[in-house]
Amino acid sequence: MKILLIGGNGNISWHCTNEAVLAGHEVWIMNRGVSTHLRRTVPSSVVKLIADIRNPISVKAVLGDTKFDVVADFLCQTTEHAQNDIELFKDRTDHFIFISSTAIYQKPINVLPITESTPLQNRYWDYAKNKIASEETFLTAFRGQGFPITIIRPSHTYDTIIPEAVGYSDWTVSQRMLDGKPILLHGDGSTLWTLTHAEDFARAFILLLGNASSVGHAFHITSDEWLTWRQITEIVAKSLGAQTPQYVFVPSENIYQQNTRLGETLLGHKMWCDIYDNTKIKSFAKGWQAKIPFREGIHRTLDWFNQEPARKRIDHSLDKIMDSLCVEYSKNAIERSS
Repeated sequence: MKILLIGGNGNISWHCTNEAVLAGHEVWIMNRGVSTHLRRTVPSSVVKLIADIRNPISVKAVLGDTKFDVVADFLCQTTEHAQNDIELFKDRTDHFIFISSTAIYQKPINVLPITESTPLQNRYWDYAKNKIASEETFLTAFRGQGFPITIIRPSHTYDTIIPEAVGYSDWTVSQRMLDGKPILLHGDGSTLWTLTHAEDFARAFILLLGNASSVGHAFHITSDEWLTWRQITEIVAKSLGAQTPQYVFVPSENIYQQNTRLGETLLGHKMWCDIYDNTKIKSFAKGWQAKIPFREGIHRTLDWFNQEPARKRIDHSLDKIMDSLCVEYSKNAIERSS
């Protein structure tokens, strides 16, 4: 099949590109061609298009009359983006895949495990609200125009990012561990969480490509491994060769009050248990099973960071916020115990 991946070299999409090549497909990717040192290198057989998907004129210019069996957008985040995709690709492909997010599922979660029929509701996080609205835009086009949409919802999927309870998935928290500084955990660190390696995600993803029976459906693709945030943090520290961290426990609401950006991912996702039923994807992607445990996957991630010093980006403003919260809540803990 002839496949176009919009993105194609990111945290999740690089593995989708690679697995599609390994499966023998003709693979094209389209992105702006920047930040290459922060990306993995795509296989040489991949056709690389340079265009900004937010600029439909530039997209049309590079695509010309080219059509594809499958188009997948890893970058779409708003209804405007979704509508642009529909207009650009309604006559260019037989199958369109929108990469959404499991953050869209109802918060607080009333029933576990989460299935694809779990209500979509997230009043805390704009990212999730926009993904919900984007899904509805695609489904409206499916119902009214026959737009051939399949929706895929990754959970917390990692490869070139470092999963962390409180932070932005860069090197900031890892450096705190290496420096022996205290580490923030929201709540008491016991929330169960699902982490999925991007390679595992990609192996299920390619089994849906061109699958006509998946059109009109939504799927999440996640690991079946559950870990608490405290366990996740300790695995990262051990993999770094750092000592077991000193933890400072802070309510998610208080982190939100200190910093909206830092806190909205907690109130809108990470403070709730994150456990999934993968029956649906396994019924469509026959034989698929997530195979990479976090203890193995995080070593791959850290190896990637260690290959290029520029990848170890530290957000110094975030580090200062963490220092401030650690001082405040360590003091509170001492005062409560005295």
